[in-house]
Amino acid sequence: MARSQISHRTPESPAGSEYLTAADAARLLRIKPLTLYTYVSRGLIRSASQPGRRTRLYYREDIEMLRVRSEARLGKGAMAEGAMRWGGQPVVNTSITEITPEGPRYRGRNAVMLAREGRSFEAVSELLWTGVLHDEPMRWAYEPPPSAFARMMQGVARQKSRLPMPRIYALATTVLGVAESTESEIRRGTTVAAARQLILVLTGCIGYFGRRPAFRSPRPDKSIAESVASAFFSRPESQAVGAINQALVLCADHELSSSTFAARVAASTGAELRACVLAAIAAHSGATLGGACDRAEDLLHDAKTRNEVRKRLAATAQAGSRVPGFNLPVYPKGDPRAQHLLQLAQSLVPRNSRSRLIHAFIEEAEHNLHLLPSIEVGMVALSAALGLPERSASALWTLGRTAGWIAHVLEQRLAGFVLRPRARYSDNS
Repeated sequence: MARSQISHRTPESPAGSEYLTAADAARLLRIKPLTLYTYVSRGLIRSASQPGRRTRLYYREDIEMLRVRSEARLGKGAMAEGAMRWGGQPVVNTSITEITPEGPRYRGRNAVMLAREGRSFEAVSELLWTGVLHDEPMRWAYEPPPSAFARMMQGVARQKSRLPMPRIYALATTVLGVAESTESEIRRGTTVAAARQLILVLTGCIGYFGRRPAFRSPRPDKSIAESVASAFFSRPESQAVGAINQALVLCADHELSSSTFAARVAASTGAELRACVLAAIAAHSGATLGGACDRAEDLLHDAKTRNEVRKRLAATAQAGSRVPGFNLPVYPKGDPRAQHLLQLAQSLVPRNSRSRLIHAFIEEAEHNLHLLPSIEVGMVALSAALGLPERSASALWTLGRTAGWIAHVLEQRLAGFVLRPRARYSDNS
């Protein structure tokens, strides 16, 4: 059979797999295999090697993205559908964050450089919200939430089993809204004050990682990074505080991610700030976003040797599942945020056994499967290097991203229109 022909007898990709065979990918796109290889060489479609096999697999989401773009050229209906998919047509104009090969740029400023320069998370948050970057150190005044909030949140600590951090964040956001007055922060004109209070409250939730889980009110003389570090260490070193601050800065925003879009949809309907952030937290907790940190940790849980890590990676790839925390589509040459976090993690000594295994995991994924790390595994590696408990990476990522969600809520309110995408009806009966 000629190479340009597609055999319909070729085994299909496993149902539910995140990868496609070359034949299935070409069939879905209605192209010749040679064209598929051209798309791969141009970086439009990512491929992954299979341990012990010559053939490669192709990312289903990349194939779907190209298919939607092709359909978009045929009519407005297809374009509307493409607009709602990752990598589809633009949906919302924003002046907050731009994704570039060097990583995200916050209001025109490179996020990796902001982190490297030691800009405080508070200053970067205000940059996202207002467009102004303050040079002097910032400390947000902590406005204690109502007493009802403290009573309700301390009940969480009495749970026999620890709740996942996204649920604790969601609970804290909800309880804070319930405990507040019925008048919206929009009507009171206190949105920025409410934003600061919300981030400080979520910072207090990091206390549930402690040996004695509890909500810990941030002290007014401490920065967000210092408060986070104090929840993990009795006497945090400045190096740990600086590393946590850099991680929060790099997590602060990433253009129109699914969770950010959820926040903007809620904001477009006139929802209160905390309701918008609650929508974002729910979306971010999914396995392909903030949950990817947890999935990466679960993949390595109880692993003792590099050989065991290698076997788990191979089993994941052979099952047709994506290895969590790698190959973010917008960074075909690698996620600059992850590169910085990994360098930061390697600079922290001494490295514990868990940290060494995570670095082995990343090296094996890069060398054997040709995968490039993204921010999820960068956060996992940094958390391990700092000696933080499992699930800390996703907790810090969510905390940092709250700043970006708030910025997008503010921008969407100023836009003054409701985000209401159209559906294209399809009778599948």
